[in-house]
Amino acid sequence: MPSASVLQINLNFVVSSYTQTTMTSSPISSIEDINAALQNHNPFALLPFVGSQEVWGKEFPDVTTLNAHASDAVFQAINQIRTGQYQRTSIAITAESGTGKTHIISRIRHRLQTDGSALFIYATEFSDLNNIKHGFQRTLGDSLGKIGSQGVTQWQELASAIANQAVKSIHPHAPTLLSKDLVQKLSRNELSKNQTLVNQLIEAFRKTKPSLKNPDIIRAILWTLADSETLYAVKWLSGDELAQYKANELCLPSINGQSFDVIQQIWDLISDYYQLVICFDELESVEINRAGFTKSQVVAGLVKELFENLSRGVILTVMMPAIWINKIKQLPAGVYSKVSAYGNPIDLKYMNGDSIVELVALWLTEFYSARSLVAPHRLYPFTETQLRDLSSEEKPPVRKVLQWCQDNCKPTDGGEPPVIPKEDPVEQAFKKELTQEISNYLDDNYLLADAVLFGFQTLINKTVEGVKIEQITEKVKQLGGKDDYLNFKIFGKEDGKNVSIGVAVLQYASGRALGAGLRRLIDYKTFGLTRGCLIRSKSKDKNISSHLYKTYIEPLITQGGEFAELKEEEIRPLLAIRSVYKKREIDYGFTEEEILNFITEKGAVYQLGASNTLLKEILSDPSYQVPKHVLESNAELPSVSSYSESSELAEITELAVVGD
Repeated sequence: MPSASVLQINLNFVVSSYTQTTMTSSPISSIEDINAALQNHNPFALLPFVGSQEVWGKEFPDVTTLNAHASDAVFQAINQIRTGQYQRTSIAITAESGTGKTHIISRIRHRLQTDGSALFIYATEFSDLNNIKHGFQRTLGDSLGKIGSQGVTQWQELASAIANQAVKSIHPHAPTLLSKDLVQKLSRNELSKNQTLVNQLIEAFRKTKPSLKNPDIIRAILWTLADSETLYAVKWLSGDELAQYKANELCLPSINGQSFDVIQQIWDLISDYYQLVICFDELESVEINRAGFTKSQVVAGLVKELFENLSRGVILTVMMPAIWINKIKQLPAGVYSKVSAYGNPIDLKYMNGDSIVELVALWLTEFYSARSLVAPHRLYPFTETQLRDLSSEEKPPVRKVLQWCQDNCKPTDGGEPPVIPKEDPVEQAFKKELTQEISNYLDDNYLLADAVLFGFQTLINKTVEGVKIEQITEKVKQLGGKDDYLNFKIFGKEDGKNVSIGVAVLQYASGRALGAGLRRLIDYKTFGLTRGCLIRSKSKDKNISSHLYKTYIEPLITQGGEFAELKEEEIRPLLAIRSVYKKREIDYGFTEEEILNFITEKGAVYQLGASNTLLKEILSDPSYQVPKHVLESNAELPSVSSYSESSELAEITELAVVGD
């Protein structure tokens, strides 16, 4: 009888022979069809830039051997934490622009999504560096709202684990409920039924975790299982205020308290079931906080605090070498050592001939497969020699290789292909940013205000709605300081008179913060205004109390101020072009002039510059018409204690029936 090794060799031979036969037996498509496909669409037409869309959505074609040493280090650390060798670590990855930093992040995220070994947090945007903890809490809420390994959001995975533990505490032999089944069940329930159910699950869970500090956090997490309430629950967990009527419905306080305490409690809960991988990216911004620290340095301080409080997981920080040397290493050792506790930063390598060939082959294979075409060889229309020559003189970054392919992807039939107009790269980048999910950022006052501010900065020395814009400033206080509520002032001339328009984005649900912002908009003397402008949504959860309405909204409008409604379709292009501008040098390689030219040329098409309806509304003549708002009633909900033990047991038993 042949040995096992001989059998394995024979099996490998059969598999190899079958694969080769299958590949060679597939008929090659006609060269005319292949060339026509290349002429109609460049396989490399997409911008060679990987951003959050590729991290969370469809993965870019990835040569897994390229810089595997970096991603493998992360996976090894996850495994070592899982097996109890240590509780946490932090890893720094350094690489020059375009060498694949975000490709690595995308690879890690998609592997975790496949194997379910950890929950993933991706942090890039911090609109207020002076309050980065709240910004991180919003990022935490947004990231856990992305689809995880079970076909539901990561929040819903966590909620399902909590619900199952609660059920099993009363019925130890109850079957484990699948996340999708729980979401389906709660999503079809009426609100009152879910209120009862959530209360019962909390009571059962608290018995298994007597040290639980804040049951409201458990309550909010469980509410993510009901599709109709997920948005509100995540909003509350992200540190944003809920309208009182919705807080009443979910039995939550309208505000959830100190952000870092909430983060810590969420992490403690997660550590009972999962590890965390937290990744910080896009640290190259030149923004500074009030203390004079750059974004990378502020993030490093945050990483230190997160590292010291993380129960189980890995913190990954990705940056350019210059940022590590000139910014992070200039901080005290107690800070930078926490950014890379795993050891020295892991440096990414440039592409060589082998990896270039594999990368291009992956892109082309995907292109041809999507069109049911079989090319003469996997690199057509390139040759292997062409591609290997790219690395003969220099080590090119991934982005440069893909850019070369975009510029040189032409049929090799000897004839000249028809000229396909090449899209303006700024327009291409803008369209890419335009597709980003922004729903979780529509309550971020600082981010929204920054987008509106940038929109006006592109209009300096131009006349819009009868106002010639001369200057924009964020220094709105009498002594020239910034304000937490009044975002910026527009100086200009209207009908030959000087105007000073104060602008405040106030998406707070209600309470002191909203009142503080509204008070500034009508304090013309203190802030040197000729009129104020409130930017705010008019959705149900943004209704204003009768007290604030009479005290501030009516005076604002009667004094010639403006209530400019915040609409997603009007703010989205402003957010997108702001993002292109911020990434112009490191990621996209654009000049400021190129971006401004695009706004001028295509503003009417994309609602940019003087064509943006929101910007025009802010500058338009006052209407003196006070907008109408509907005030919500605050219904009292029954307390947890009003539910009997028998009804609790019955409801949980019902929940535990598979397929119910």
